[in-house]
Amino acid sequence: MITTDHPITGRADALMREHFGSKFPLTLTIGILENRNQYYWGHGQPQGFDYSSAIYEAASITKVFMTTLLYILEQQGKLELTDTIGKYIPECASNRKISSITLEQLGEHTSGLPRLPAGLKSVMTDKLNPYQHYTEEHLLKDLLKCRPAAPGNFEYSNLGAGLLGYILTRCTGNNLEELVREMICGPLFMEDTVFGLSPSQQQRQLPVYTANGKEMPYWDFGVLAGAGGLRTTARDLLQFAKANAGMGAASVTSAMKATQLPRHRIRRYDEVGMGWMIRTGVYHDRMHWHNGGTYGSSSFIGFHREKNMAVIVLSNNGSFALKPFSRLRAQKRHVDEIGLELLRSMTKTID
Repeated sequence: MITTDHPITGRADALMREHFGSKFPLTLTIGILENRNQYYWGHGQPQGFDYSSAIYEAASITKVFMTTLLYILEQQGKLELTDTIGKYIPECASNRKISSITLEQLGEHTSGLPRLPAGLKSVMTDKLNPYQHYTEEHLLKDLLKCRPAAPGNFEYSNLGAGLLGYILTRCTGNNLEELVREMICGPLFMEDTVFGLSPSQQQRQLPVYTANGKEMPYWDFGVLAGAGGLRTTARDLLQFAKANAGMGAASVTSAMKATQLPRHRIRRYDEVGMGWMIRTGVYHDRMHWHNGGTYGSSSFIGFHREKNMAVIVLSNNGSFALKPFSRLRAQKRHVDEIGLELLRSMTKTID
């Protein structure tokens, strides 16, 4: 293990043992931001291992990168939040329910689209890497046939988030790799947050495993990369969280602040913004967070904007039960519980 002089790392060790026990193989990286200082803690690798630069699957944390891009492009005058799918995908014009969905609805998960595209199962040749062969052709075909629910209610949708990313590429003529690098990662000095890894980055990507230790392939999201295709490090995600707390390039932080505004209340203490989940009341201030998971990876990002605090938790241990897409049943999300508890503990120390 590695430790820092931050007192919360002792709590991190206890939480890791409580939630993961003796599961192996397991690597866990925790990043902490407090008062502009960054700390890292890790478990599962030999002494001297650099946990801060180990590369993990970000999975659904990718979604808040898409909504950040949406607002950056909106502020640049390249699109409007009220633009419809039909404006950028005229091929689906004959399906009025689909073509009238707005970019805003895609970003806040109120589009009425299902969680997954209907045609995914028919092209799934490897159930352990389910999105791998889902192409633009399949997406356009599914959009023509899709009958979404009435828009307006919050319903989390991988299809909607992936479709938003796809539309951003049509709007700009750039691929997602270029958009994320030029508009977010470049200004924030995040060198290891990418969709496609370089050879040197591949050497730092950890192998991934299910909860019971079975090695899994990495997921390839294809045309739906905006739903979960990024790879990243704890160091980079702390930079992203720091910018969301208002400490970063103005071209990015102003867009980030817009994504954080509450839009819908879904439970007493839970709201949603543009991509972000928002916990209120219990933590005295609004705490923004998102998680992610594949069969072999788990991820969490959370921050307090008012208190300049953030926690990142990354693990190469999977979040989902291996019953591919018959029903995606989440196991207990240990990284979420660790991340939320650490943020709560940090807040208590300064109240």
